[in-house]
Amino acid sequence: MIHIIGSSGFIGKEIMKESKGRNDVIFYSSKITISTRNVFYFNLKDRKSWGNIKIKKNDKLIFLSWKNLPNFNKKFHLTENLLDSILFMEYILSKGLSKIIVAGTCYEYGLQNGKLSEDYEAKPLNCYAYAKNCLRQILESLCKIENVDLAWLRIFYPYGTNQNPDSLYPSLMNSIKMGDQFFPTSPGDQIRDFIAIKNVAKSFLVIADNPDAKGIINIGSGKPISVRNFLEKIIIEKKSDIKLKLGVYKRRIDEPFAFWANIKKLKDFS
Repeated sequence: MIHIIGSSGFIGKEIMKESKGRNDVIFYSSKITISTRNVFYFNLKDRKSWGNIKIKKNDKLIFLSWKNLPNFNKKFHLTENLLDSILFMEYILSKGLSKIIVAGTCYEYGLQNGKLSEDYEAKPLNCYAYAKNCLRQILESLCKIENVDLAWLRIFYPYGTNQNPDSLYPSLMNSIKMGDQFFPTSPGDQIRDFIAIKNVAKSFLVIADNPDAKGIINIGSGKPISVRNFLEKIIIEKKSDIKLKLGVYKRRIDEPFAFWANIKKLKDFS
């Protein structure tokens, strides 16, 4: 069985769609009050709910839970999310399972530019990236002790349905829906790796199913594109007349100017 922790979030909802028809996937969410056949209540803060996860020896666990994104520089990533995640991982590893798949972040690479490979040194800058990278390091040790496989998925820039409304893609979609004349954005010359959330969800399931898929794995499209070109592409697809108002917002100081994923490893496992 594959147990999905955090199924009510952006990625979790998409995994639920992609796994439709499968009988080996179970979902856990803090957004429900009554458990159903394959969706059970789970809250990282509520240790009593941890017992709802009935892990068996050959089961796998996908861990997506992480509260209060996208406030990347808030200390609660370190003082709350990280600590809660460590305690839960200690608990779940004690129950016995074969593999853990965790949602990491491309921000672990820090300000490194270019095509980023998994063997690059992690150089996190914001609290969110520090917390994620710390969890990875701790999990690598714990999983080695317990002889459990670990797949750490460094996700680049996912976009799509159910994304935080303040994120780039849903903000543009809302402006188009509202009939706005202009969409304010940054200079737009930054190079990023945008990946459709559907492909992110598929990657999680592929890696869960493949016994050889472990270690750090980049999850991206592998195709660099400027923010401006990405937005213009969406505008054309939606047949909108909205115009980009570039330079309204400054570039983020905790992101490199141009970076994208080397996805050779992901392709090898797919």
